[in-house]
Amino acid sequence: MNGTELALRFMVGGSLIVFITLLSKTKYPMLSGIFMLFPAVTLVGYYFVGQTMSIPQLHQVTKFSIYALSTTFIFLITFYYVQDKYSLNLALILATVAWFVSAGILLTITKTIEL
Repeated sequence: MNGTELALRFMVGGSLIVFITLLSKTKYPMLSGIFMLFPAVTLVGYYFVGQTMSIPQLHQVTKFSIYALSTTFIFLITFYYVQDKYSLNLALILATVAWFVSAGILLTITKTIEL
């Protein structure tokens, strides 16, 4: 990956954040919620990972990603319930901790059973 490619990725990512922020200030701020969950990282990640794996390996990664969706759900549920009790920064930290805990549990479970 060269400097130009890194700069382009940085600009695209930053542009998405600016777009989502501006969208949150419109008449329909809930639309920013759906755009925050746009799978940009997933899309790019699967593109590059998919180029280095066989189809059966990619199926295995995709299957695990489906199970891993639960960690994002736990992040969002935690954030929803703590955001009115704590500052925004602390609520995000707590939700991130919940994500890590749930990811650890998921990894522990998948090590004990074959998914």
